[in-house]
Amino acid sequence: MIRKLLLAAAVSTMAIAPSAFADEAKFNTTTTLLGAILDNPEAKAAFAKVFPEIAASDQLEQGRDFTLTQIAEFVPDQFTPEKLKELNDELAKIK
Repeated sequence: MIRKLLLAAAVSTMAIAPSAFADEAKFNTTTTLLGAILDNPEAKAAFAKVFPEIAASDQLEQGRDFTLTQIAEFVPDQFTPEKLKELNDELAKIK
């Protein structure tokens, strides 16, 4: 009985998943690594728009394997929630 319920739940989730996540942003500060943002010209431009002084930093490459939310834990004064939201808004424009 439990197997049938789990199977039904999995199948119904698969059926709605593509449309449910169609509007999800390609990049974000929570799950996207900084390296992926820097490797995409549009995302990198959005980052530079919101964080111009950090985008010009020589140390930026050191954070490639972290999300911006993770980096914010180390430097919360530079990656404030307001700035991260602003960047998320810019990244959401990228299709």
